Amino acid sequence: MDDEERNGRAKVPLGGLDNLMLDAVCAVTAEGQCVSVTGACERIFGYTPEEMAGKYMLDLVHPEDRDRTQGSIDRVMGGYLQRYFENRYIRKDGSVVYISWSAAWSEAHQLRIGVARDITERKLGAGALVEPQLLPEHPSCWRLSARPRRLVSSNGVVIPLSEQDHVVLRALMSGGPCVTRRAVIEALGEDYLSYDQRRLDTQMRRLRTKVMEACGQALPVSTLRAKGYRFYEQARIQD
Repeated sequence: MDDEERNGRAKVPLGGLDNLMLDAVCAVTAEGQCVSVTGACERIFGYTPEEMAGKYMLDLVHPEDRDRTQGSIDRVMGGYLQRYFENRYIRKDGSVVYISWSAAWSEAHQLRIGVARDITERKLGAGALVEPQLLPEHPSCWRLSARPRRLVSSNGVVIPLSEQDHVVLRALMSGGPCVTRRAVIEALGEDYLSYDQRRLDTQMRRLRTKVMEACGQALPVSTLRAKGYRFYEQARIQD
């Protein structure tokens, strides 16, 4: 391999890799207004970088954490290098995300630079309670998340899911008033005609039991005889 080939391979394009990043890097003015966000912006906050630009960051902080967060901001503005500060933000969909921050003031750029990491999974283990929905335009509902794979019940209990559970629930929650058995089976990547449908019955019984044991609520899925299933309560899917 010659030097040109070696150098060509070494030059990996970095554009479009934001989805691989665990952290979001936020640049904020002295007045608290967001200038830019790179990295895992939408994954953490629920907003695109374009939507975040111009927002006042403190407005997105959980109301109970604002005074404590303002204290941290004041320390950073005074020259303190902040590490591992934890608070909660309200995502675009009204859910709560726990964030660990490292932050410093850049005198040269006149910007506060903060690196945010989502620590919700660590904070909310199996069976833990999620904060109640805080915004009136986002009523309580069932929420399905892909990263991490979990279901949050309407009473706020976190239920970890296997990959198969997640696929089944995603099909049920996004399929309208009637999700056919065929649609669920094909979502699992199986051939409908050769699939032993008793396996789907077993999967559904196991999933209903898991949800009931975790949160004390029945999974809101009705069986439509000879047709399929219907998820009959309000649901939100977060990819």
